[in-house]
Amino acid sequence: MADKKLRVMHVLGNLNYGGLQLRVLNLIRQLPSFTHGVVFQTVEKGPLYSQFAGVADIDQCIYHPGQTLDFFKRLTGLLRERRPDVVLAHLFGNHTLVSWAGFLAGVPTTYGVSASDPIHFSKSVWKPMVLAHVARPFCRGEIAVSQAVGRILTSRLHLPARRVRVIPNGCSSEEIAARADEGRKAAHRSASGNPRVFMPARISTSKDHATALRAIRLLRSEGRDVDLWLAGGAFREVRQARLESLTDELGIRDLVQILGVRDDVPELMGASDIVVHPTKSEGFGMVMVEAMAAGVPVIATDIPVCREVLDGGRCGLLVPLGDFVALAAAIRRVLYDELLRARLVQAASERVRTHYDVKRMAAEYEKLLLA
Repeated sequence: MADKKLRVMHVLGNLNYGGLQLRVLNLIRQLPSFTHGVVFQTVEKGPLYSQFAGVADIDQCIYHPGQTLDFFKRLTGLLRERRPDVVLAHLFGNHTLVSWAGFLAGVPTTYGVSASDPIHFSKSVWKPMVLAHVARPFCRGEIAVSQAVGRILTSRLHLPARRVRVIPNGCSSEEIAARADEGRKAAHRSASGNPRVFMPARISTSKDHATALRAIRLLRSEGRDVDLWLAGGAFREVRQARLESLTDELGIRDLVQILGVRDDVPELMGASDIVVHPTKSEGFGMVMVEAMAAGVPVIATDIPVCREVLDGGRCGLLVPLGDFVALAAAIRRVLYDELLRARLVQAASERVRTHYDVKRMAAEYEKLLLA
């Protein structure tokens, strides 16, 4: 029994590219002393399926809207068959069903992981509050990926502070830095020779692509053409169509490239001058940490989690939510102030190493799971 590996089951919504999925994939890779399984809920396997399959046993338990009971029964059966020691439910709210299923299946321990602001997506405090408290008898505790999310769980959802453990996300900082250097060497520069701003973010209601586009339009009106690269899939096709329409409306189609889903984000960061992260809501903002590791200056929206990751603006510039004038000014400052660029990059690099490296994240999870 002393040599038995702890069996950890990770329950995810999908295996698409995203901060949540990359966090889980990095966590699994950093904890080889455990046996890992992954359950995902979509019909499509997702672009990260093969990478997950290389490090964990994978099960598909499809959730069809309106068929909650059927999903619950199948998940309970699956957990009873796999018999994990610990279940990590990586979708807060969904962790209620997972906790119930785990209890019926005899799973000793379940944790709900909150990777985003649960209130923002539900547009109400009541639904996530009810789900959080209904899960409590069947869930050992909640894991928040940032101090900002932890405060939401305790102050807004009124979960006891003793239940909530904050484990910040982490990235493979050395690997990202090396890949970013390859991007710099490749010099993926456009024929225009313009400076490049890069925004890797899913096209969804929580990300503020419109403000980025308007900032680029304002810079053009000043005679400063700046290329904008956008990487990330669209939550719905109509959202990408609206983004393209706004690009045409602003007259900056020649400056904007919509790249879609990419698996070479670190390389694209290295080939860029600035990474921008205008966002309306965020649980952690892995994009910021990856840019910090890549040695690229970051500009982000001044919301709690961005202030947390960027250390109050010491490691990147912060601009008001939806303020394209301020974003344009920040882009201008970073592009033309070499001392500022150097200071931001140096501070960011140090903060990634001390706070947001994947090894530190994995060590905290290991300590929690073995307790």
